[in-house]
Amino acid sequence: MTIMADAPMAVTRPPLPRRPIPHERTPDRPTPSGTRPHPRRAAADTARHDDTDARQLLDALYREYAPMVTRVAARALRPSDRGLADDIAQETWLATWQHLLRGNELRSPAGFLAMRARRSAVDHYRLARVRREEAVDYTDGLAVARLASVIGAAA
Repeated sequence: MTIMADAPMAVTRPPLPRRPIPHERTPDRPTPSGTRPHPRRAAADTARHDDTDARQLLDALYREYAPMVTRVAARALRPSDRGLADDIAQETWLATWQHLLRGNELRSPAGFLAMRARRSAVDHYRLARVRREEAVDYTDGLAVARLASVIGAAA
């Protein structure tokens, strides 16, 4: 048996290509002549400075659909929580304003607003469940006693 340990064989491999850094410019990747900002960032900057169209549209929508949004919000809430309808309606208008500022269109404003109001009401209850809040009528002695026992058990 012969062992060939006298002269190690040199294996020559070509060097691996170096991956360019994302913003690095090389001869094969020159700097673009007309640099453009990111589309979302450009839209946000434009919306921040020129939102007059969105304001006018939101004003017109509010004048026409405000009672409907409040009604839908009240119907989506429990009877004991009907006082929250104005808060839910306000969240709906805020979401609509943000939707318009992003440059989105409303093909069916009544449908969009009604859907948004219902979803805001559902979100309210979902968050209340996460926070484990309960509505308590403080004029009812039994409810106050139950609340005191819950607080005492937690402490």
